[in-house]
Amino acid sequence: MTFSRRSDVIAEGDTVIVRRENNTLEPLIIKQDAQYQLTAGLYRHNDIIGKPFGCKMYSHNKKNVITLLAPTPELWTLSLPHRTQILYSTDISLVCLMLEVAPGSVVVESGTGSGSLTHALARAVGKSGHVHTHEFHKERYEVAKMEFERHGLGDVVTGYHRNVCVDGFSVEEGTATAVFLDLPSPWEAVPHAVRALSAAGGRICSFSPCVEQVQKTCTALRDQGFQEIQTFEGIERPYQLSRKRVWEPYVGKERHKKFRSEQRDEDNKASNGWINAYVKGGPRKEGVGHTGYLTFATYPGRD
Repeated sequence: MTFSRRSDVIAEGDTVIVRRENNTLEPLIIKQDAQYQLTAGLYRHNDIIGKPFGCKMYSHNKKNVITLLAPTPELWTLSLPHRTQILYSTDISLVCLMLEVAPGSVVVESGTGSGSLTHALARAVGKSGHVHTHEFHKERYEVAKMEFERHGLGDVVTGYHRNVCVDGFSVEEGTATAVFLDLPSPWEAVPHAVRALSAAGGRICSFSPCVEQVQKTCTALRDQGFQEIQTFEGIERPYQLSRKRVWEPYVGKERHKKFRSEQRDEDNKASNGWINAYVKGGPRKEGVGHTGYLTFATYPGRD
């Protein structure tokens, strides 16, 4: 099983996403005769080989259980080893939508970072499209390239060790349908993005954590003739359900009697006016806050 090849059974060399009992996720590469050691128990890779994805497996001492999940871009985002700040699914989904990424698209990305967005883009463009991703840090570039090959994305993703702000993109001029920038100074790469985009036009997105970066990028986009410039901030607001105990008031001469009864029998409030069937929903007090600003624009093309 890789990100591009589907199989129902785990084989040697596959990447498996391990879900532990505490709901944490961890990638695991299956190797013959290897072992996966946790504090609560031991798992032999030979026992994992041949099992179906999605199954649960007990440790050798039967005291711990894990779930063996098939790799997806979403699970990889939650379990990958962080080499840089990454984009999460909320921002990734908006990027793929607003850049109009579809099977056959040619997307230019910089920088690669930990490869979170790259995996999602690779799935979106399909086998008929391509992702050209650039990283100026040599060590991060080499690790990301190795991961793409291991995950079966070598035919869809091409990595480059390059500083695009100085040297531009390593693609032929006018071949890209979309450009994504995750750089400290994205405004310096905007002129290079114009040359990379198709003569018929295309879309661009810049991810920046600071609003000052957004201001400079928007100015550069306007100077290069981009239109429909928009900036978004994706904020998650998860809701949760809770059971609400509602008091049913009593009136008349029975009121004092009921109140005295409740004081004597605190453990039996449901029979003395409490209704337990009310369920309410509301936003959680804690949640994911600011991650960054996503600036999108349209390049109308060259005459």
